[in-house]
Amino acid sequence: MTKRDIYLKAIRNEKVDTLVWAPNFDYWLQVNSNEGTLPEKYRGMSRNDIVRAINGYIWNRASGMKIAYDKTVKTKIIDNEEQTITQISTPVGTVTAVHKRTEGRFRSKHLSEHFIKNVEDIKTMRYIAESMNFVPDYEGTLKALKETGDDGIVLNTFFAIPFIQFAKNDAGYVNAFYLWFDHKKEVDLLINVYSKKFLEALKILADGHADVIATGDNMDGIMITPDIFKEYAIPYYQECKKTLQGKNKVFEGHWCGRTQNLLPYVAETGLDVIEAIVTKPMADITLQEALDILNNKVVLQGGIPSVLVCKEGATRQDFVKYIKEVILPLKGRRSFILGMADNVPPNADFERVEMVSKLIS
Repeated sequence: MTKRDIYLKAIRNEKVDTLVWAPNFDYWLQVNSNEGTLPEKYRGMSRNDIVRAINGYIWNRASGMKIAYDKTVKTKIIDNEEQTITQISTPVGTVTAVHKRTEGRFRSKHLSEHFIKNVEDIKTMRYIAESMNFVPDYEGTLKALKETGDDGIVLNTFFAIPFIQFAKNDAGYVNAFYLWFDHKKEVDLLINVYSKKFLEALKILADGHADVIATGDNMDGIMITPDIFKEYAIPYYQECKKTLQGKNKVFEGHWCGRTQNLLPYVAETGLDVIEAIVTKPMADITLQEALDILNNKVVLQGGIPSVLVCKEGATRQDFVKYIKEVILPLKGRRSFILGMADNVPPNADFERVEMVSKLIS
């Protein structure tokens, strides 16, 4: 079987005899390529070819649709060395968000000002959401499938669950919770619009060519409590699963936060895979405990906490010990794919990532 065949079996929760190793180092590659600090041997190589060079399985994200707004919604972006200001104007109001640069131009930005600051902004965001339209754009996915070949799989990522879209992305969690308590009706109206629109987008991806459809949740059980999860996440996930029925797609959630308190509810969601699950020392749960809770009902992709590939987080000896004692015993176990939790950081000791394939062979 090819690596693609093996990966597809594993991600569909079928037993394989090997450990699928699907490293996510996109952020590491982005920063080091642009800052001129990429190891010499990788310069000029594509992400996929670097995965091949370290004998991993390709986990390739690609676009599957475009978003368009009606003519009454105007977007203005001001970008400079210090920040990016995004202003969206509508007939019912204007909202503004600001992303400030942190460590450099090519690194993650800090969302210092969110679109939603008060209840009036919620109404403006609802107008913006209602004006969203989606157009199929499968060219990126087809290109990714061709480039990936028999060495891995391709996925389309779309929106976070609607509550997270509102609370994390639109308002910021602290302000969002105040608004939710004080103006739940208005918040729920926005979330309902998001749900309707996001499902429209999902239908387009469901008819596309990717192997996996993934929600960009960045799920965290500290901010999304079990009660919120039950009210907002489970019903939405279930509707997504219905939309994907009969489409031969794997349904995946990006769960890169501290989710140990949510794992007991995963089987109810309809998710096939939860990806980037964080375990000790970055969360209060071991990898084996997480797998035991999931009980082979949902695939876990993850297993290597990001801090362990950094000199600040562990020695190389500690890293090797972790792979041999925690990961290697899972070889041949159903419902597990070895990946990063969440990403290889820019300052990583990348030789540790290179070592994994040999350590698990």
